[in-house]
Amino acid sequence: MDFRISAEEQRTLFLIVDHLDAGSAPTVEDLERAAGTEVRRQVASLRAKGWILAKHVDDHLTVIGLSPMALTALTNLRYGRPGP
Repeated sequence: MDFRISAEEQRTLFLIVDHLDAGSAPTVEDLERAAGTEVRRQVASLRAKGWILAKHVDDHLTVIGLSPMALTALTNLRYGRPGP
């Protein structure tokens, strides 16, 4: 897992977490509506770096969860602690 993420990726990650916390598995389209901008590149990067788990559902890339290591890293991001 690559723990280095950009500010744009971090904003997208927090959007994803908001959806997941609300019980929703967001599609890229859902995230773009919430962000008001294109996030496909950030979603692809977060997936490639091992932060998020995503799959295609009805031809839409859908985020279904965070990786276990991402959960720990996210806690550190939220509370200002250094990452692993």
